[in-house]
Amino acid sequence: MGSKPHTQMRQSRGRQQLLPDKLLAIRKFLKLGQTAMANALQLEILSHSRLRYNLKPARISEYEKGHREPNLFVLIAYARLGQVHLESVADDHVILKKFRKRLGKEFYFEGPH
Repeated sequence: MGSKPHTQMRQSRGRQQLLPDKLLAIRKFLKLGQTAMANALQLEILSHSRLRYNLKPARISEYEKGHREPNLFVLIAYARLGQVHLESVADDHVILKKFRKRLGKEFYFEGPH
């Protein structure tokens, strides 16, 4: 019995084409530079997951240029800071013009008490 080579590979999920622009839109909505955005994301992650996450400003640039995708913790933090649903951030069916109108309006999140 010979073994067959494994011909089926798991298909990778496609990259969201609009994600870099949406992340930049959130930062601009918040009127933050990359350093301040990295700090805000770190604090947001810490306050909701108690996870200390080191995020350098250069990583923000990589996200906004599409060179890297944020992990789920970072993506959730972006959505919370922008006060938009995670689905609006991640779904390319939500076009950029519509996304910008949603910023700060989809929900209001009050920090931990």
